Amino acid sequence: MAVLGRKVHGFPPRMFRAQENETGRAAGQAPDFDLGGEWLLDARPEELTAIILSPETLHRWCGAVYMESETLSRGRPDGLGMTIRVFAKGFLPHSFFFIGRIVDLVEHRYMKIAVAGDFEGVSEMWAEPVDFARCRVTLRWQVEVRHPYVRFFVRLLRPVFAWNHRWSVERACRLLQAEVDRRRGGAVGEPARPTFPHNLPPVRRWLTRRAARSGRTRKAAT
Repeated sequence: MAVLGRKVHGFPPRMFRAQENETGRAAGQAPDFDLGGEWLLDARPEELTAIILSPETLHRWCGAVYMESETLSRGRPDGLGMTIRVFAKGFLPHSFFFIGRIVDLVEHRYMKIAVAGDFEGVSEMWAEPVDFARCRVTLRWQVEVRHPYVRFFVRLLRPVFAWNHRWSVERACRLLQAEVDRRRGGAVGEPARPTFPHNLPPVRRWLTRRAARSGRTRKAAT
C-alpha cells in the first residue's frame, strides 16, 4: 500500500491510499483495478450532495476530467437511480465513455455507483464530517477495463493506468473544492480544460461521433 500526504492548492493535508489488484481477471474474482483515496475538503456533506446530484453541470466545473455529461434519468429525489453518461479522460491521451447509475446511498454520507461501458464495475463514495465546516471524502474504484484498445495493455501498463486514475481523481477533487467555493460566493477561476489532445474541440467532436457510431454509449445504457 502506497501512502502519500501533501498540501495541494491550499488544501488541508490529505492522505492518498492506492491498492492495485495483482491477481487480475485470471483469478476470476478481483477486478482489473481496485483503487481508493481519501481527501479532507473544506465542505459539508450536504454541499457535496447538491453538486453531485446536479450532473448537468459536471462538465462545466470538472471539464478537465469529465469533458461531456448527459443526464439519462433523474431517479428519485434523493438521487437513487440517477443515471448519467459521461465522456472522461485523465492525463494520458486516451479517453472513456461510460454510464454511471446510483444504485445505493445513505443520504449525505454514502453513494454507490454502478459503472458500465468502457469500464464495468462500481464506484463508491463516503463523506464523513470532521467538524462543522469540513468533511473527509473517501473514494473507491473497482472496475474491469472494457475499452476496445486500452484493455489489451492493462497487464503490461497497470502502474501507468493506476497513476492516470489517481491524477484524474486528484484533479476532480481540487475542482470539486473550487465548485464548493464558487457556490459559496467565492472567486470564479478559468474553466479547467482537459489535457492534449482533447483540449482541441475537433478531436473531441470526432471521438464523440466515433463512439456513437460504434454503439459503445448505447450498449452501456441498456
